[in-house]
Amino acid sequence: MLDAILIFDLDGTLFRTETVTVPAVRGAFAAHGLTPPEEGEIAALIGTSTEDYRRWLAGRCPADLAERVERMAVARELALIPGAGALYDGIPRALSALRAEIATLAICSNGPAAYVEAVLAGCSIAGLFDVVRPRREDDADKSQMVHDLLAEARSLLRGPGVVIGDRWDDIEAAHANGLPAIGAAWGYASAGELDEADLVIDDPRDLRSTALRLLQSVA
Repeated sequence: MLDAILIFDLDGTLFRTETVTVPAVRGAFAAHGLTPPEEGEIAALIGTSTEDYRRWLAGRCPADLAERVERMAVARELALIPGAGALYDGIPRALSALRAEIATLAICSNGPAAYVEAVLAGCSIAGLFDVVRPRREDDADKSQMVHDLLAEARSLLRGPGVVIGDRWDDIEAAHANGLPAIGAAWGYASAGELDEADLVIDDPRDLRSTALRLLQSVA
């Protein structure tokens, strides 16, 4: 087993978030008599921080409805995860293989704790991860989150690490902490967002081989 850590983003990297977030947000808007946003508009927000999401809601909802729409969307999202939530094709097999080959697997997500826990449990992958770091209200950014995660994980290992994610802040967080980054091009990144990644892959089925190759190159 390789003494190393793989740090995975969740939304857009492992989890096909649009399977729950799009219907949850559109349903919450409709329930409050508001025109539901288009799928692409919602998808562009997936993987961003709660603060960014709330700013978007504030611009799309009357001031007296934004908080209620948010609460309903969150509740609908959590309710949908067990039945409708799905991982990307190839991710379950890749994670199972990596679990047997890499000492430490971790999650670092901009999602809040209840959401992250629901996704990991609903997709039956919670037991694959040694460290899980959801977004907290006082987190400055994902670079800080990866720093904190590494501080916790270093009690388990001393080897190299790689961050895998689909948004610019995953790449930034990796490099800010001296780690290489793999861009997951199947996720929600806009054009050019993954340009600074050390490697970019288009197919989740290539995740295992790419992660192992990059880890071995920096070991």
